[in-house]
Amino acid sequence: MSDTIRVLIVDDLPETRENVRKLLQFESDIEVIGQAGTGEQAIEMAQEHQPDIILMDINMPGIDGIGASQKISELVPASQIIIMSVQSDSDYLRRAMLAGARDFLTKPFGGDELVAAVRRVYAKRPAVRPTASRAQASAHGEGLVTKAVNAEGFVISVFSPKGGSGCTTIAINLAVALAQNEYRTLLIDGSLQFGDVSVMINMKPVTSIVDLSSRNSDLDADLVSSVVQVHKSGLHVLMAPRRPEMSDMITDVGLKDLMVTLRPLYDFIIIDTTSSLNDIALTLLDESDRIVLITQQNLPSLKNASRFFDLAQSLEYPPQKVWLVVNQATNKQGISVKDIGEALKRPIFMAIPEDPLTVSTAIDQGVPVVFGNSKKRPVSLAINKLAVNIANELSVDRSGEDGNVAETDEGGGLFGKLFGKR
Repeated sequence: MSDTIRVLIVDDLPETRENVRKLLQFESDIEVIGQAGTGEQAIEMAQEHQPDIILMDINMPGIDGIGASQKISELVPASQIIIMSVQSDSDYLRRAMLAGARDFLTKPFGGDELVAAVRRVYAKRPAVRPTASRAQASAHGEGLVTKAVNAEGFVISVFSPKGGSGCTTIAINLAVALAQNEYRTLLIDGSLQFGDVSVMINMKPVTSIVDLSSRNSDLDADLVSSVVQVHKSGLHVLMAPRRPEMSDMITDVGLKDLMVTLRPLYDFIIIDTTSSLNDIALTLLDESDRIVLITQQNLPSLKNASRFFDLAQSLEYPPQKVWLVVNQATNKQGISVKDIGEALKRPIFMAIPEDPLTVSTAIDQGVPVVFGNSKKRPVSLAINKLAVNIANELSVDRSGEDGNVAETDEGGGLFGKLFGKR
């Protein structure tokens, strides 16, 4: 790392400040530029020295770490704050993030953990650029830029009321397929406690949705750009929190505000949801323009899909909001794809063929099937077709015309072609 990271240590105990300094003293890219013993002193030194990183103790007499962090976030927004505390419960985490902290270290911590946190937060700090240079950066494919075609992008949640139906696989590959078709696409891991997106695309979750949902007052394109991570396919990814308890910091109000910020920045926002219908999951579904409802060719899946349609009706979702997709479809099951449409009295928007070996290999390798060596497999072709159908359908829908891409004919459409039926 060529840049020197300038660090301010804030703690009311001199021995603690010295111990933290010693943990950093042998790092050639990190320089401790000062120490403060109170919140008031921290605010003063932050304004004077403009440090890159502030290591802030949470419990101090006078202005505590939370109060000092709030003030510094207002006065010196370029300084990134890492809260230090012996307390690690969700209330402390929430308060720290709402105060503007970018990370949280639980005392006692080791040198490796401290150094990693400092470098991680520094690497993902929001870029402070004037509008002109931001436009120039966008011309070179960097950062985010508001779309010129549509004022707002479409939010699509991939959901199944039954776990193990392949939601995450479809959400990831659908998002990658859209990104490869040159749509500005964001994938959000909406399984906040135990999200699998980072593992399945082989990306380390350096930042997460917490870094945005707790910053509603200063959400903008630059902050989003500093938090989202970019997959090699060009897809932007907003990861789930790194620790399950951090999901408590995310509120339904915060998510709504976040969607308002994200919509103008992307053509499509794909959300991988959890199968549990809690307040957060329902908020994501409410905020979605379309819900891709995943089902399979078995009675438990159909029962749950039927119940979800009943729920959607009680929530007053318009019928066209929910698209029914059959995953792992095969002509060897007793329940055919056509039977599913007739039983649920809903059109089948798409059928994704069964190919467990290809899918499981892709998951183990962390490479989406539409991106790796499996691009020509029927399952990849089907997901790419799903992406095209979604883009076409929403394009028709936005123009005010009435389009329908449902494929209910067992012998025709993509399903029939995939299984050789004419």
